[in-house]
Amino acid sequence: MAVFEARSLKLDLVNPAMLQLLKREKSILGTRLLEFMPEVAEQPYPEILNNVIRTGKPYKESGAKVYLRANDKLETIFIDYSLTPIFDKNNKVRAVFVVSVDVGEREMSKLGLEESEPNLRALVMSAPVAMAVFKGDSFIVQIVNDRMLNLWNDNKKLGIRELQHVFHNGVSYAVENDGICFSYTPLRDAAGKISGVVVVGNKKD
Repeated sequence: MAVFEARSLKLDLVNPAMLQLLKREKSILGTRLLEFMPEVAEQPYPEILNNVIRTGKPYKESGAKVYLRANDKLETIFIDYSLTPIFDKNNKVRAVFVVSVDVGEREMSKLGLEESEPNLRALVMSAPVAMAVFKGDSFIVQIVNDRMLNLWNDNKKLGIRELQHVFHNGVSYAVENDGICFSYTPLRDAAGKISGVVVVGNKKD
C-alpha cells in the first residue's frame, strides 16, 4: 500500500510490499511520483490519480499493465489496484490511498490464450515472471525469457507429460517440481485450435 499527497503526488507512506512491487528502495519516501518513477509520465496513471483528487471518487482497475524501469531496462508488470481518496476536515481530498497486487502470472497466462496477440513476444520477454511458449505437438520452444532459462538451469525437469496433457485436452494445468510452480495454458490460433502451450514458472519463497 501507499499514500500520495494530493497537491504534488508526493509519496507520504509506503510499505515493503509496494516497494518490492515497484522495484524501488525506501529512499523514495517523501519524493514525487514522477521523480522516482519518471517512466510513468507517458502512461495513464498520473492522470488517473489526479482525476481521483479532482472528483473525490475512488477508482479501481484489474489487470492493469504498467511499464517500470528496473536494472536499466523497461519491464512490464500487471497489477490489480484501487485508489481511494482521503478527505480533510473541509471535505477536500488531501491524499490518495493506493492498494496494489501483483497479478503478473494470471495476466500473462491469459495473454497466452490467443496466439493472435500481436505483442506476445515483447510481452513474454519483458514479463515479470518466468515464461515460455511451446509450438505444436512437438513442443518446439518459440519464445522463452531469461527468467525461465534461469529456472531451467536450476531445474532440469521439463514437463513433457504436462505439455501433452494441456495440448491434447485444452485445459490448464499446474504442478510443483522441486520448489518451482509451473502453470501450463493452451495457446490457440485465430480459429480457436490449440497450436501450442504457454508455460509460466515461479519459485516458491
